Amino acid sequence: MGVGVDGPVSTVRPSLRLEAVIAVTPKSVRSKSRVTAALLAAGLAAAVLVTGPAASASPSPLPAVTAKVDGVVYAITQVGDRTYIGGDFTSVSGVPRQNVAAIRADGRLDLGWDPSANGVVYALAASSDSDTVFMGGAFTTVGDVDRGRLAAVTPNTGEVIPGWTTSTNNNLVRALVADSGDRLYVGGSFGRIGGRAVPRLAAVDQNNAGAVDTAFAPRPSATVRALTLSEGGGRLYAGGAFTTIAGHARPGVAELDVSTGAATAFAPSDGGVVISMDATPSGRLFFGTTSNRTWAYDPSKGGTPEYRIRTGGDVQAIVATDDEVYIGGHFNTVPELKLSRVALASFLPSTGEVTGWNPGANGAFGVWAMGVTRTALNPDTVHALSIGGDFTRVAGLARRGYTRFDFATPAA
Repeated sequence: MGVGVDGPVSTVRPSLRLEAVIAVTPKSVRSKSRVTAALLAAGLAAAVLVTGPAASASPSPLPAVTAKVDGVVYAITQVGDRTYIGGDFTSVSGVPRQNVAAIRADGRLDLGWDPSANGVVYALAASSDSDTVFMGGAFTTVGDVDRGRLAAVTPNTGEVIPGWTTSTNNNLVRALVADSGDRLYVGGSFGRIGGRAVPRLAAVDQNNAGAVDTAFAPRPSATVRALTLSEGGGRLYAGGAFTTIAGHARPGVAELDVSTGAATAFAPSDGGVVISMDATPSGRLFFGTTSNRTWAYDPSKGGTPEYRIRTGGDVQAIVATDDEVYIGGHFNTVPELKLSRVALASFLPSTGEVTGWNPGANGAFGVWAMGVTRTALNPDTVHALSIGGDFTRVAGLARRGYTRFDFATPAA
């Protein structure tokens, strides 16, 4: 799941307000998002959900013991039993690491992986064959090798792959997502990529020197900050500050053909400047905007939102599963339910009910990145939920910049 950011967009510590929008089409039983007030188009008064937290198979509320990051983590990806983090930092557990690092399955820093980027890393993605970690951001060198805001490194040592040389001409790469074949989608604010005039959103080869597919050129009108793929990779979802893409009006979010970049018939009625996004395996799409709303759509059922979550600040990271939706940001309450949720929360995807999972995290902006952690022994089972940000404490415990929550209670 890739997220691109400009950095903090608000200094206000928010309060979460959940609000559902009744769709004209039947409500699906998709996975992820949350309901609280139902607003009828006829102008009837909103009804507020006042039930308590829902029960669910959440991860532990206590964070595992993990390496400490001296700075901010903006991106997380996974290859095998290693978790890769990118951001704006200079060391991990006291060991020099320049803006990118790898965390082992036991939560400790991987001492053998050290690409070293000379600028902020905003996005990470793993190749489909797990042989490459792609990096995007503000850097111009990686491991003392010239790489303009885009690079490919090995997952075992972090060595720059010499034959993969695609770069952008200016500005930043903010979002990456790799499909299960040979494509890597790149989003940001760049004007050219690989020497081609394909601005802000491009498709490049995961191999073959990162060749740019010039037939894929949706040309969004402004920065792309978030990308995700549907299950099976049949559709690409893009989020950002754009109002048009592929020649069609879209409110900061669009569904695109993965081969051509053409906009599909999915035309959301509501959106905004999108900064976080994910889609469930069953197809529901979630995205968070700088207007302090997180929207839930079922693209197969049209452009009317199923519901929205209103916050007093941004939801900056989303991980969506068919069982539970996890959000991170800099909010602090769910006021209609009179629940305290500081920077972290989860809810049931089918109903939007808030779960009892309530670890809490501090920090000026809290959580910027989320990801799932797997192990080599159980690659098909999610072992933990990883989070990154500018926090120094999670669940009242000292956890700096990165930590993870096991799906079994860890040792204290």
